[in-house]
Amino acid sequence: MLRNRYYLFLWFVNIATTLAIELFTVTILVSIYERTESTLLAAGTMVVRALPTLLLGPVAGVLVDRFSRKNIIISMDLLRLMLVGVAIWFLQGDGGVPVVGIYLILAGLSVAEIFHRPARMALIPSLVPHQQLIKANSFILASTQIVMALSYMIGGWLILALPLRQIALGVVVLFLLAAFAAMLIVEPTAGEKKDSGENESFAKSLVSGWRYLRQHPVARALTVMETIEHLPHGIWTGAVMLAFTTKALHGDAADWGYQATGYFTGMILGSLFALAIGDWLRRYTGRIIVMNAFAAGLFTFAYASSQTVWMAVVWAFVFGPPFAIRDVAQDSLLQDTVASGQFGRVYATREMLRSTMFMFAGLFFAWLSDFVPIRMIYVSGGVAYLLTGFYALSNKALRKSKMNPDAEMNN
Repeated sequence: MLRNRYYLFLWFVNIATTLAIELFTVTILVSIYERTESTLLAAGTMVVRALPTLLLGPVAGVLVDRFSRKNIIISMDLLRLMLVGVAIWFLQGDGGVPVVGIYLILAGLSVAEIFHRPARMALIPSLVPHQQLIKANSFILASTQIVMALSYMIGGWLILALPLRQIALGVVVLFLLAAFAAMLIVEPTAGEKKDSGENESFAKSLVSGWRYLRQHPVARALTVMETIEHLPHGIWTGAVMLAFTTKALHGDAADWGYQATGYFTGMILGSLFALAIGDWLRRYTGRIIVMNAFAAGLFTFAYASSQTVWMAVVWAFVFGPPFAIRDVAQDSLLQDTVASGQFGRVYATREMLRSTMFMFAGLFFAWLSDFVPIRMIYVSGGVAYLLTGFYALSNKALRKSKMNPDAEMNN
């Protein structure tokens, strides 16, 4: 797999764009929170990233299924490069942050990601053999979590050491490198994107994507489960976690960063572990997804009971490995069971529903944190996770799902 240069180019695209987006967003979030001392305004960075997904998710899925996924990746990286260039103009030399202007820039970056991510995920089964899907997803997830950990770890330091304008210049360079790497990918053409709806009108193609998702037992159940699960995910937004750190643990932004780094470190280890248990993941994919829903609830209760920053860091780390294994299982299961020509629409719809729920949940919990003890918010999140686990357990198609180890492409 690591000898597959086209897969490695895609891997680099994922790494460069993830680092660019997260580094930019983390530094902006910390800047807004420190200037305004408002959890709600800081949570606005999450809202403006999620809102475009609600509006454009299905449209993005249709276009990803109709056009070259490589060209979509290149176009979106160049668009993001220009948007950050505009951000450099917005940013004031004294380090001040015009909140509304930055919100608009973050929304534009999110629009590009709506097209970019489904195109990336749809390319993976085209570039690697079917038997290596779990390894390919595990390697990308592990690398992504390393980058995420670095973003949170150094983001707070960068905002203290450098003007936002200089940080934005570095982000521009990363997007430029990602676009260049995407140009080097050779996208397979033989038998690609069956059932993509190229001969349908745009409206019919959009409707057929929804119909396909409704009729696909595994994709439908997984989408419903993940949408519900993103309600309690709202307690893990940067703004709410920062409020928990300052109010319940009496820490600061650096302590919040340690927790995020602990979680991403656990995700890295879990992703690497998934590489070693690929055969087991293929046989028990559904059971892994169900068990992790229950584990999320129990771990959330434990995190809510943390009395010190370092106890919270430990529990944040414990979250990582099972979540990473579950993420690999979910992505690989979709790539294994969903038709290539429908993948863009299914994945984009899934992202739209998850992001919409996450956006409203993040806003709700950020607002609620001003009226309710912050620990109670995390206890309620734990209860919601357990309810999600019971839904997953009750769905036979999801509970019994597994990957086909023999089919070259089960779609």
